[in-house]
Order: sequence, then structure tokens, then C-alpha cells
Amino acid sequence: MFEGTVASRDAGIARVTGASGSEILVDNAGEAVAGNAIAFAVRPEKIKVSSKRPEGAVNAMEGEVYDLAYLGDMTVYRVKMADGQVIQASALNSSRASDDPLTWNDRAWISFQPDAGIVLTR
Repeated sequence: MFEGTVASRDAGIARVTGASGSEILVDNAGEAVAGNAIAFAVRPEKIKVSSKRPEGAVNAMEGEVYDLAYLGDMTVYRVKMADGQVIQASALNSSRASDDPLTWNDRAWISFQPDAGIVLTR
């Protein structure tokens, strides 16, 4: 979950600024207006994890692989962000070897689409 304050709205897209100064764009912001505190809830399978910043990614943040678990059909990543927040992401293991292997303490990028979650207002 990403928490922050709506900085602006433009054509249905809200620009949200987090406490650490990070910024994300979210779709489906409902009735939230500039100044509203919101949370953007994103399911782990909607968050991509990679060793490099994804090309063209709108919402991308760098962190460190804090923990990971290989569960056979999927891998669960816990990525610690600069502000201490831990984001959980999951990826299906569609092949035996990964093209972008990550392990503990590696620098990693998380990314998600503006419509990947739901806006929760307070």
C-alpha cells in the first residue's frame, strides 16, 4: 500500500506525493481532490520487480531486496524502500531459470501501472 497526498488531478489521473517525497500516478482516484490523504492499494501480483529501471515505467521506485521466497510456481519478493516501507511483489515462475535473477540485498526496481490498484480515501 502506498500512502500519500493528492498533489493534483488531471483527466482522471491523480499525482500522489508520499511522505518521503516519492511520487506516483494513479487512475481511478474517485472523488479524491488535491490535498486529500489517500492510500493506493496494489496487489502483489500487479507489481513488477526487476534489476533495472523498466523502460517507460510511470510508477517506478528503487529499493533493496529485503527477503524473497521461492514457492515453486511463483517467487515472492519483499523490497525495502528508502523510507523503510517494505513492498511485497509476486512473480509467476513460467520457466526454470529467470532472465533477471535477484537475490537478497540486491538493488531492485518495483513498478506498476496507474490502474493497477484501488484508491482508498480517509
